[in-house]
Amino acid sequence: MSTPSVSRSLAGLRPRSRGDVAVLAVIVLGVPVLVGAFIPGSTSVRIGIVAALLALVAGWITTVHPRITLGAFAFVLGFAPYAKLPGLEAPLVLVLGVGIWVALAFLPGVRLRPGWPEAVLGVVAVVALVSVLVTDPSPRALLEYAAWLVATAVVVPVRHLTAAGRRVVVRTFVAGAAAASLIGIVLLRIDPDGRLLARLSVVGYRPEGGNAQFVHGVEGESLRLTGTFVEPNIAGLVLAVALLLALATSRGALRAVLVTVIGLALALTLSRSALGTALVAIGLVALVARGRQRGFVVAAGVGAAVLLLAVPVLRERLLTSFTPYDTGSTARGQALGGFADAVAGHWWWGLGWDRMEFRDTAVAWKVNVVANAPLLTLYRGGLVLAGVTGLVLVALVLRLLVVDRGRFEEVVLACGVAAFCLVALQLDYPVVTQAPATAVFSLLIGLSLARRSGDGP
Repeated sequence: MSTPSVSRSLAGLRPRSRGDVAVLAVIVLGVPVLVGAFIPGSTSVRIGIVAALLALVAGWITTVHPRITLGAFAFVLGFAPYAKLPGLEAPLVLVLGVGIWVALAFLPGVRLRPGWPEAVLGVVAVVALVSVLVTDPSPRALLEYAAWLVATAVVVPVRHLTAAGRRVVVRTFVAGAAAASLIGIVLLRIDPDGRLLARLSVVGYRPEGGNAQFVHGVEGESLRLTGTFVEPNIAGLVLAVALLLALATSRGALRAVLVTVIGLALALTLSRSALGTALVAIGLVALVARGRQRGFVVAAGVGAAVLLLAVPVLRERLLTSFTPYDTGSTARGQALGGFADAVAGHWWWGLGWDRMEFRDTAVAWKVNVVANAPLLTLYRGGLVLAGVTGLVLVALVLRLLVVDRGRFEEVVLACGVAAFCLVALQLDYPVVTQAPATAVFSLLIGLSLARRSGDGP
């Protein structure tokens, strides 16, 4: 690297404000103290000190180079949404979800002007907190609420990003999802038994094994793509959003490659709710969009449909849906039939947030949790919360009527949000209970509602 390049790199690290100076002062004064305490400390003390050092470094990066934190959040969400902070086991996507608020404060050109989305989010957050306090204000329940709130509130900082900040988030998210797609496709080929997945405990897999995911069909079991996503249904949701963002923001050969790779990985998750969401979103775009982009979308949609029906395992997965051979649909029907009895006596404020069926898949199967996001919101938080969030979903769908049809990116984002509300949230519930699914839906909503007037460079 030349001397001028080094000089420019060092110049970029110089403090730019009093806040930068304050963070640098804390680091300079705090690091020697922490290092001095590290040597004689116990294991728990050392872990705490390492965490404090990492926090100091993260604080410095976030204040001086906020786009790095924005990109880190987007990449983790797109590449390994269940990854955890080393040593603390805290979900990395939630840690970075808090970090992007700090990054927003230091991002040049941001004009934070709260509007109706922030007001609505505030109402939803208050009603949800009331449901927690009424049902069971235990530490675990409050922790679940905090995790949900951090993931949901991603909407706000993403909505207020500058144009350059949005580009960082979108590009790193799509790049992370594309990289995870390639890894997932390769693992599906070279590791059909899922043995290598146990070595990926850093992204959330069980090190003892048993991580492969299958679906049962008429002709036997079919392996589902999980890759670095851990859960195939979560993989489907993340990849559906990445597919739409790649379609909306990339051009030419790059768009063709990204859509093909991510679309193939999405299909191999065998997630019907995610596939249905993507296809409905593309159909809505074909109806709403104008100009030559519409022709491309129609061609892509027809090609995707033909591909899905041409692959035997995908054809069987789709065509046997809602038939007697579909055990998943049968279980869904039974859950719907028993829903009223399950929430009897708890209609107004729900059964509470600290429940094993929200944390343990085996318990969820045994309880047979209803696979519908609005109904599960009622199950957990009651009619009041379900009513408020239901109105929000209706508003997000109706927003298609006022979207600027001449702006292709805005059309795709609005159609994607509407498709999520109409399909994904009706056929499954991870958006309610699992932070990665909540965060990726919030990311899509935030980008759709982004303030674009007066954007910086």
